[in-house]
Amino acid sequence: MRAGKSSLRFLLGLAAVAAGAAAHADYKDDYAHGVKSYEAGNYEEAQKLIRDALDAHAEPAVRARLYGQVFAPYLPQHYLGLIALKQGDCATLHAQWDSSENKQIIAQLPDIAGEEQRAGAACGGAKNVAKVEPPKPAPPEKPPAEVKPPPPKEVAITTPQKPVTPPPPPPPKPVEKPPVAEKAAPPDALVQAFDQYLGGRYTEVARINPDAYTDSRARLHAYLVRAAAKYTQARIAADDALLASAKADAAAARALDAKLTPDATLFSPAFREFYNASR
Repeated sequence: MRAGKSSLRFLLGLAAVAAGAAAHADYKDDYAHGVKSYEAGNYEEAQKLIRDALDAHAEPAVRARLYGQVFAPYLPQHYLGLIALKQGDCATLHAQWDSSENKQIIAQLPDIAGEEQRAGAACGGAKNVAKVEPPKPAPPEKPPAEVKPPPPKEVAITTPQKPVTPPPPPPPKPVEKPPVAEKAAPPDALVQAFDQYLGGRYTEVARINPDAYTDSRARLHAYLVRAAAKYTQARIAADDALLASAKADAAAARALDAKLTPDATLFSPAFREFYNASR
C-alpha cells in the first residue's frame, strides 16, 4: 500500500478511537470502525458497519471531517468493493465501484483509483471471455500433375557492341560579375558635425565649411546639417539674417540633390518643411 493509503488508514484509525467515547454511534462512527475491522481482517463485521454508514449517508467525499480536527476521505463504496474482493464476490465489487458517485470521487484520488483499476481488472479478468475452438485442419491438397517442361529453344548468341560515348561538352564559362563599387564612408569631420547638431552645439555646426568636401554627397549633407543648425539658432534668437543664411544652405543642398528629404528622426518637422520650401 502506498504512503497516501497508509496515511488514510492512520487518520481513519484516529477517527475510530475518537468516536469510541460517543454514547450513540453515527455514520462516521460506523465508517471509521468498519475500516478498522477491514484492516484487522474481520470482513463480515467491516461489511455490516460500512453498509450501515452507507445507508445513513450514501454520498462519498474526498475530504470529510470525522471528529475534531481529523479529516479523511469518506469512501464506503470503495471499502465495500474491497471486502467483496476478499470474499470473491466480483459482482458486488463492480456494483460498488462502477457507481457514478464512487467514480466521481475516486477520480480525484489517484492512488485509490489505481488500486481499484488493478483489483477490478483482476476480479473481472475472466468474465465474458468467449470460448474459442481451434480451427479444423484443412484437407490435404492433392499433388499437382507432373508437367513436362518444353524442350529448350536454341538462342543465337550475339556479341553486343559497346555504345560510343560522345565527349562531354565543355563547361560554361562563369559569368563575370561587375565589381561592386563600395560606398565611401562619410568623413569623420562630417560625422562629428552631426553629433554636435544632435548634442545641441549649433554654433559649432554653423562654422563648418561644406565646400571643403570634394565628395558631392558629403558636401550635400554638410550643407544640410549646417542649414538645420542655423535654422534652429535663428528660431531661438529671432534672427532674420541667420534665417536667410539657413535658407541659402538649404537651397545649396537641394541644388546638389533635389530628391533628398531630411530624415524625420534627425530633423524636426518645422525644419523639414522649411527645407522643402527653400529654393
